[in-house]
Amino acid sequence: MNIINTKDPAFQPSVVMMVYGEGGVGKTTFASTGPDVLLADCENGSKYFGLRGIKVDIAQIRTWSDMKDFLDEVKKDKYKTIVIDPIGELMEKLKTFMIAKADSKLVQRDGSPTMAGWGWLKTTLKMYIKALRDTGKHIILVAHLTEKDDEGRMIKRPKIETKLADDLVALVDIVAYMTVVKTEAGDDKRVLIVDPTNDKYTAKDRTGQLGKLVEPDFSKIINACQGNKTYQWSNTEQIMKEEIKKSDEKDEKKEAVKVAKDKLKKSNGKNK
Repeated sequence: MNIINTKDPAFQPSVVMMVYGEGGVGKTTFASTGPDVLLADCENGSKYFGLRGIKVDIAQIRTWSDMKDFLDEVKKDKYKTIVIDPIGELMEKLKTFMIAKADSKLVQRDGSPTMAGWGWLKTTLKMYIKALRDTGKHIILVAHLTEKDDEGRMIKRPKIETKLADDLVALVDIVAYMTVVKTEAGDDKRVLIVDPTNDKYTAKDRTGQLGKLVEPDFSKIINACQGNKTYQWSNTEQIMKEEIKKSDEKDEKKEAVKVAKDKLKKSNGKNK
């Protein structure tokens, strides 16, 4: 057992995040912006990274069996950020693995999962994600987009088979919807929407350090969540604290200058 004090400057919590959005919006590219990345590529989404000058270590996940070796790599000190891309495709590979076992308790004669099989899939993948989280590394789960009808409203949410999506939303610190918006200048800009009050998207910020629209840079998000730096999109309260601190520092400098000038005046008066 390890006991820590959260006021200790050495306490730097890891960030566990889920990002989802439409295909081609830049989710995988965003995931590559973390420090010392190891990316589990489950659908060959990183194949053009080299041509685009993006340099990260890629584990090509062809079957669920590859994930045992992947976890061994994750535990090495070499990596700080672990990415699963996309989590829905990893679930498909796990389902293929389960069906190949031909366990009658888990798989029906037509090859579809039984109720127990769906439960096994959900529990197995959830426990694997928990194992990744418990390594203390930063985690990004990339997901595709789906929409759910909620009493006539279409809500954007991560796409994962079974009710695992709800469990993973509860498991992670941040859930962000990635999209492209138009700036005032008419340019396209990629953003992460992290606004739990918005009823159009599934979103979450357990850290309380992010604003509603966040720049898609995972290294900056880590700094913001750990309290190391603030950005224009950071939590408003945190920015205000920084501004107050800067103002206090300016006042202290002004006071020091005033005291120095008063001393100089007194000194000059005595010399006369």
